Amino acid sequence: MPVTRKTLGRRILGRRILGRTARRLAGATGANVAVIFALSTLPLLAFAGAAVDYGVATRLQVKLQAATDATALGLCQTPQSTTTQALQGQAAIVVPGYMGAGSGVIIDPLGVTSSPRKITLVTHINSKTFFPAFTHVSSPQVTASSQCATPLPKTFEIALVLDNTGSMSESSGSQSKLQAVQQAADNFVDYVKGNGAFSPDSRISVVPFAATVAVDPSATATASWVDTAGRSKYHWTNVDKGSATAAGFTSRLAIFAALKKAYTGWDWGGCFESLPYPLNVQDGAPNPGNGQPAWDTLYVPLFAPDEPGGGSSGYAAWNPASNQSSAYTNYSFNSYIDDSNGKDSCPASSNSFASAESQACKYVSAKNARPTTYNNYTGLPNGPNFQCVSKPLQRLTTDATALKTLINSMTAAGSTNIHEGVEWGWRTLSPISVFADGAAYAATTTSKVMVVMTDGANSWPDNPYNNFNQTMYFSNGYLVNADNSTPAAHLPSANQNVTSSTQQRNAIDALTLEACNNAKATGISVYTVGFSVPSDPIDNQGIQLLQNCASNSKQAFVANDSDGLITAFNQIAASIGALRISQ
Repeated sequence: MPVTRKTLGRRILGRRILGRTARRLAGATGANVAVIFALSTLPLLAFAGAAVDYGVATRLQVKLQAATDATALGLCQTPQSTTTQALQGQAAIVVPGYMGAGSGVIIDPLGVTSSPRKITLVTHINSKTFFPAFTHVSSPQVTASSQCATPLPKTFEIALVLDNTGSMSESSGSQSKLQAVQQAADNFVDYVKGNGAFSPDSRISVVPFAATVAVDPSATATASWVDTAGRSKYHWTNVDKGSATAAGFTSRLAIFAALKKAYTGWDWGGCFESLPYPLNVQDGAPNPGNGQPAWDTLYVPLFAPDEPGGGSSGYAAWNPASNQSSAYTNYSFNSYIDDSNGKDSCPASSNSFASAESQACKYVSAKNARPTTYNNYTGLPNGPNFQCVSKPLQRLTTDATALKTLINSMTAAGSTNIHEGVEWGWRTLSPISVFADGAAYAATTTSKVMVVMTDGANSWPDNPYNNFNQTMYFSNGYLVNADNSTPAAHLPSANQNVTSSTQQRNAIDALTLEACNNAKATGISVYTVGFSVPSDPIDNQGIQLLQNCASNSKQAFVANDSDGLITAFNQIAASIGALRISQ
């Protein structure tokens, strides 16, 4: 529109009116401004209130998620036979227990699937609000969900290697150490048989050990891996082979058969001497078909020779030069028959302790058998099974009754030889050793585990008095055998020429650790439990050996009382069949 005088006047008038209005508003001090300001702050209050309520809800959601995860894991630890209804009932108790009474938590119906079993748990709870008038939200609902999965049942082969030495009879509180081990081992068997993480084909072996380990003698005496014909050069270290041949003995087992006529309890107990090194820290079966030296890989039945003299009263050695008695120059701890059978063809030796010990004719029609003689130093019965005192091991089996029968029949006696326990535990798991019971090491569907429990350190039983053999009989023979050989063939190169108790222990420790390391190299997972009660603790060297033997530091346990031991076994069982949260 073209600008005219009339339109220009109108514009000037309008500007005057707007100016007067603006000046009035600029000078106003009334309530209208306060109202406008209040209205402008409403969004700020709503934002602050929402932030506070959101923070409260977030903290509540974190707590609810933790409670849901923990409850889900607990549900998956129940037996596979647990019904969905029972699981729902358990969740209804456990989740509120975490959240607190009166929390108002809501639990949805569980989602349960099988093969593998998965349990899905979804929970809800209303969060408290402090600014509902501003946020227009009275009680936001917080949700958490968790799914626990029991892995597909896996097949395990587990060896329980359990100390049965004399010190296990000592107290560990309200019960003996052996009783605590029996309870812990029983619980372990129950867990494996009842937990869904273990397939029904999972098998367990039980290997009681002391100075030696026994196998079932009736099932083993004729096995191809046993030296039944006296071919190994280690067979005749304490019985003269020429004397044995003259007496009609072809092996140690034949001597046992003769002694059984003197006392019916003197049948072979099922123990073996240690193999020569390095076979005694390795895995595998003998191959005797190749002749010497393969014959030396055969397992030699343990036979403790009759030591000259009258038990612990000593042996009067004769000096051939003067034909005079040097009474009590050598003390015996395992004299169980007379040195002569009373016949002219087998008189008591008048030459030396060694010849009296090694002559085989005394075992023919043995005279004055003393099977109930105990020496005060060892508390063991004298006889050809000296130091073979543990119950025969149980090979891998799914039979829980057989396992528990052995566990609850174990007794405490003898010295500590962890090395032999580890080796025989490994042999029960091996697919290539003497039993060949185990699955192939490469099998992806089977896991192998060995649990080694001991209450002490390796001890080579010493003879504290003047004695030709220098030690008591052991799985490695004597420190000096009747044929003047030593245990050198059974020991690592760094542990030769042992002469002291410290060196003897170090040698057995070295064998133990090498056997553990070799077993772990095949894929066996090794757990160790040291039962070290305050009244009878394991020293630092013993604890360190067990820690080094275990597959890692988390698999090495030390228990200071019965409850601690049982807890350790429970933790081991749970970790073997570990569950997981899948979401």
